[in-house]
Amino acid sequence: MTNNDAVTRIDAAIRRIEVALDRRAHHELALRERHHALRLEVAATIVEIDRTTAGAAKDVG
Repeated sequence: MTNNDAVTRIDAAIRRIEVALDRRAHHELALRERHHALRLEVAATIVEIDRTTAGAAKDVG
């Protein structure tokens, strides 16, 4: 293997690593966005449950 071949292979390996890092960062961002959306959904559901429970308590009392 010549020095040029070695440099070419190293450059290709670096590009593959960079692509993998970018893909992982994108995946992590997507997970963080999904986590945030789920937290908002849970919070909204809890508020709705509280409203329903408060309304039911007024009907009984």
